[in-house]
Amino acid sequence: MDIEETNRMWRTALAEGDSRGVEQLLRRDTRLRLLGHESSGTLETAETAELRGLLLLGGDGDVPFAGDSPWGIPAGAGLADALEQVWAPVARYCPGFLAALRAEVFGLALVAMENVYLLGYLYLADRSGELPRDLKDLAPYTGSNSLDVLWGTAPTLVGPTDVIPLLDEPLPAGVRDLAAVHASFTSFDFDLRLDRFTTTLGASTLADHEGEDPGDYDQDEDFVRAANGEFDRWIQFCTCNSAAEAYFLDIADRDPHDIPRVALSGINGTSERPGEPFWDWVNQALPSLLFCV
Repeated sequence: MDIEETNRMWRTALAEGDSRGVEQLLRRDTRLRLLGHESSGTLETAETAELRGLLLLGGDGDVPFAGDSPWGIPAGAGLADALEQVWAPVARYCPGFLAALRAEVFGLALVAMENVYLLGYLYLADRSGELPRDLKDLAPYTGSNSLDVLWGTAPTLVGPTDVIPLLDEPLPAGVRDLAAVHASFTSFDFDLRLDRFTTTLGASTLADHEGEDPGDYDQDEDFVRAANGEFDRWIQFCTCNSAAEAYFLDIADRDPHDIPRVALSGINGTSERPGEPFWDWVNQALPSLLFCV
């Protein structure tokens, strides 16, 4: 099925509040298929994903959320209420990010895949113009104005004294708070993985190459500095393909609240130091990376 046909089906399903049609389209989502592959080793896992709740702008076609979801969204909640419920643990820290989330997200889908819950946030990538208040008025999904799904996995709940294998120390505040909403937050273009700290899954530091011969690689400035052990305490947690950027938590450089600062490393090997305070980055940089706002 080509992209134009898929886009037409999305528009029709949303305009008609067709939850069954939305479920079928979510099963084809590239990122959901990759998340399924992570857990089962096969891309076909997503084909059995089940829609356990759907909340849309305007409320037409809403399906009450299952009562056993890890976010505790009540059965009678609407879209706005559900977003407030999910993000309540960090609302006081990132009002700017939450304002962008409320402005851009027009649907929230609860999906169960192999008995693991995920939240799918529906939005228009690279949106041009105002988001309509009625899904029947959505512009056709063509060009840059295309629907995307941002997937949030279940929370990671760790105590302030629980030692994390990757760090050999407790998970820092800020990171711990955000992970209590979603352990990872990913779309086709964007990948924020806080679960790398607690599982070391895909964990990457710029010091991973320490001890190797820089002559075997392109000798950009950051690689040479990493090979010399300068970035022992940098841990990658976020990438954005379209921005060609990766973000690292600088564990050795913390703000007055003991939260690691966020350091940027561009695809060309350049980096910016000192890093930005964690919640400043969430409020100011994260909406732009996700929604181009």
